[in-house]
Amino acid sequence: MSGQSSNDDIYLFIMRHGEAETPRLDDKSRQLTQVGREQSKAAAAWLKLHYCENGQIDLALVSPYRRAKQTHDMVSLDIVANKIESSEDIIPEGSPKIVSDYIDARIHAAANAKKPIRSMLLVSHMPFVSYLVDELCQSYTTSLFSTASIAVIKYSLSAHKGTLVTHYQGL
Repeated sequence: MSGQSSNDDIYLFIMRHGEAETPRLDDKSRQLTQVGREQSKAAAAWLKLHYCENGQIDLALVSPYRRAKQTHDMVSLDIVANKIESSEDIIPEGSPKIVSDYIDARIHAAANAKKPIRSMLLVSHMPFVSYLVDELCQSYTTSLFSTASIAVIKYSLSAHKGTLVTHYQGL
């Protein structure tokens, strides 16, 4: 990781999926467009350059929707997750409070098991990603996420709170 961080800081990368096909009856099956694939690759390159020089993250939480899984697949070409989980809680209408609590509990459990999570990527959707950043940082600015953008949050394990470091808006 670039930059200074204390032992209890974890980097959370909250990412919106890349550009997808136009809406259809089954929102879950919408796929990335070619532009969405390129956006996702560019975002992964940015993330690797600035925060994941070793090409790894500890945990990826990915929405089960096709476009989110495809976005993660593109990111995985440059940045490999040691563990990947699909989560029904991070769909567009998911509860940011539940997911924030889950992230906090997951980070604490890993730390107590002496297998700390130092970095986590979450690939999801609008408006969920925007509300989740607000919940994690306990600030209610409701940032807009362009497709394949990434909010970088430095999360303090002891404070149970994050700070928005930067927001990559991509291509």
